[in-house]
Amino acid sequence: MSKVSVAFFGITGFLGNPIIEAFETGKFDDKIELPIKVVTRKELPSTDRIQYIVGNLDDESVDSLAQKLDGTDVIVELLAVNPALFKIVEKIVQKVRPKLFIPSEFGVDIDQVNTYVPGFWSVKSDHVEHVRESGIKTVSVVTAEFAVPGSFLYEWVAQVGIDVKEKTITHFGDPNTKITICKLADIANSVLSLITLDPQTIPDTVRIQSDEVTFQDVIDRYVQTHNVELKVVKTIPKEQVAKDILTRFESGFSPDDIFFYLQAIASQGTDKGMHFTEIHNELVNPGESLWKWEKF
Repeated sequence: MSKVSVAFFGITGFLGNPIIEAFETGKFDDKIELPIKVVTRKELPSTDRIQYIVGNLDDESVDSLAQKLDGTDVIVELLAVNPALFKIVEKIVQKVRPKLFIPSEFGVDIDQVNTYVPGFWSVKSDHVEHVRESGIKTVSVVTAEFAVPGSFLYEWVAQVGIDVKEKTITHFGDPNTKITICKLADIANSVLSLITLDPQTIPDTVRIQSDEVTFQDVIDRYVQTHNVELKVVKTIPKEQVAKDILTRFESGFSPDDIFFYLQAIASQGTDKGMHFTEIHNELVNPGESLWKWEKF
């Protein structure tokens, strides 16, 4: 198989730097054509490994960006959720027609959540369908919870029911419910590995997992590392939580509620969006031959 040419949209979010760092290790150099291309609004110096393409994602830039990406085999999107930007990317991707498109998903399994919260994250699922309907292989990468020392699940812990200020816990369902977590380096390596595979051998949804933890595991870690006592003030049955998710969503989705949704979805258990019977670790990293999965 010849080397794969790849372009990225956006590198300023949580996954941008980890992907660049994973790429710079060189472990995928025998399969990825150099330089990779990165579309960004920032003026950055290109190297023999990374070609930065400066451009705004607007209607006026569609043709010029598509021309600069002509012949690209794989396009990976790392943008924040923004319907206007997604529409521009769709137009560019439909002009370039890569062999593989990886959209900005990297979170819950939206299809699973839609079985009990119809329309959840429809801006993402609609984006995927728009590209897929044009005949371009599109793969959603599901990571469930990010686990990031200094932030997600270490300092930012509202998604396991902790109120840091009040030093209290509100359980949604069983605190021993399992949750899939992913470290950023593992996500980055998985994306680069997917890029190198035959697109037709990749399922439409790829679920990866660095580790699995329970709500209680995260709570215990927080108590230990912060030397704090937390009081359980309420336990809401998962059946009631499922109703509460739907009610909250139907009243209008707000990104400010993201930690509520993460906790609520995770509380529903396996194959409800945040923990899975089927993961694809062996697809992207057979026998851990490319890297070692990180633990919580």
